[in-house]
Amino acid sequence: MTRHPRTFRLIWLPVAAAAGALLTACGGTDDADPAAGKPVASQEVDQKLHDSLPADIKEAGKVTIGTEALYPPFESFADDNETIVGLDPDLARSLGQVLGVEVEFTHTAFDGLLTALDGGRFDLVMAAITDTKDREEVYDFVDYFLTGQSIVVKAGNPEGIEEISDLCGQPVAVLKASTQEKMLGQFNEDECADDPIEIDSFPSDKDALMQVQSGRDVASFTQDAVGAYNASTIGGGNQFEIANSEALLPTPVGIVFTKEDTELRDAFKAALEKLIADGTYDEILANYQLESGAVDTVTVNGATE
Repeated sequence: MTRHPRTFRLIWLPVAAAAGALLTACGGTDDADPAAGKPVASQEVDQKLHDSLPADIKEAGKVTIGTEALYPPFESFADDNETIVGLDPDLARSLGQVLGVEVEFTHTAFDGLLTALDGGRFDLVMAAITDTKDREEVYDFVDYFLTGQSIVVKAGNPEGIEEISDLCGQPVAVLKASTQEKMLGQFNEDECADDPIEIDSFPSDKDALMQVQSGRDVASFTQDAVGAYNASTIGGGNQFEIANSEALLPTPVGIVFTKEDTELRDAFKAALEKLIADGTYDEILANYQLESGAVDTVTVNGATE
């Protein structure tokens, strides 16, 4: 892989301020601000794994990671509107400690993350991205989590939505370029072929929730962990609820690498296996009450669809 010089900078503060405005619209920043997880014990460097890293990573002493920091509990801005916190940063920090390198997260719009990875702006992407067969044609995934999907509606579920068929003919909000957007398109070819869902795609999950809160869309379709977090935190848990009783269509979530970057991919896979073996991985998931999504075995390119 040809790496590009790490000369870019991204100013986080304006984006974070915009996120704060969205949260206010959805019920107040005090209730919606995501909390960082509990501290996890530092890891010792595994010298063999450090030595297996690409030469430029070892020389730089850090790994640059692209993310979209508007997707709690996986990643979001802390109260300082600058620091990125959440499950992914905590896990990446421990992985970096095992590998003997620092990790540096940079916020980018979700639909631009993989393009930025292609352009060499990041060494990898870690943003709760679903591993799919289509994406595997271009990228490699180290799968670290399993998540279902949720239908998020206004509190009280005024439309009485319970399952996918209830979305047919209705306006539904979703994150642009996400797997959930693609799933809605598939529903329109199957369950909703005679009465298609009106798919409204937005640049962030918070934008999608605003449409539900305003009544423009009857629901938001998102990852189960994210939907549950938002339903329980925004507006003190009084703004939204999950309409479906069981998580739908479980899919793997992975760390994304270019096809050429096999050394870095394999080093992260081995480091993750070490964190699973010593219990650190489970501890990090427990900090976010996400134990149900734990994987026992680390898989490369484990997409089911």
